[in-house]
Amino acid sequence: MDTPKIDTCRAATVPTAPFRSRAHPGGPPVPTVTRVRKQLAADGTHWHIEGVCTEDGTHYPRAEVATRIDRGEAWFSSGGGAETRIRTIVSCPMPPCSASPYLTTAPEHTAANNLENLPRC
Repeated sequence: MDTPKIDTCRAATVPTAPFRSRAHPGGPPVPTVTRVRKQLAADGTHWHIEGVCTEDGTHYPRAEVATRIDRGEAWFSSGGGAETRIRTIVSCPMPPCSASPYLTTAPEHTAANNLENLPRC
């Protein structure tokens, strides 16, 4: 029996983060964020998102996620039994903070799926 050949070029590009299937069959898989990593703002007045962690605990810096979203990737947060799409905004919404780019979600009926309120990783 012949051993199946592996396309090493394709194998090297397979994402290592946990992905879930999109709601639309045949759509590309998308990362699901379940936790956030925060850092104290430079002025010490608040904590803002430094990065996110996916279901398996893989950490992604905020700037990397923002770049991938701006290139068309869909990222979702999951918390409190709900999922919501993550989007980018110019900077941290807490004035005068200028952490940029920044990530946010629009909570729907629960604060648990709001990216700022996810548990820390």
